[in-house]
Amino acid sequence: MPEQIFKVTTTSLKEGYQVINKARGKSIVIDEPKAFGGTDIGMSPVEALLAGLGSCKCIAGRMFAEKLNINLHELEVEVTGNLNTDGFLGDENVKIGFTDIHATYHVKADNTEAEISHFVNYVESHCPVGDTLINPASITFAANVI
Repeated sequence: MPEQIFKVTTTSLKEGYQVINKARGKSIVIDEPKAFGGTDIGMSPVEALLAGLGSCKCIAGRMFAEKLNINLHELEVEVTGNLNTDGFLGDENVKIGFTDIHATYHVKADNTEAEISHFVNYVESHCPVGDTLINPASITFAANVI
């Protein structure tokens, strides 16, 4: 399959920190919790990043289960990340983003522990979102004054 371009357009809404993200006619509202001044109508951006990672791992798991002869009944991935918000709020001695991210797979399948371990390692090595976090893509930006 040739290289594809994926595009999301994010627009700041009028209330608090709400933003709407649109792609392919679908939309997701992202916000901040009330404790951070948001309206708590949606996940925060960092929660959405973790959700994207967990979702990618689950989708890859479903995609590759049959290929790896895994009789998969249930797959849940719990993703946690450690983030000190002082960095975002201006403390130059604190990292702004996550310091570490951990995923725990909960797999129900009619397979041996060794087969499930191989399956999880395969999913880990084939998750595009995980790969992007481990081997960061270059990021560029431009400003367009309206």
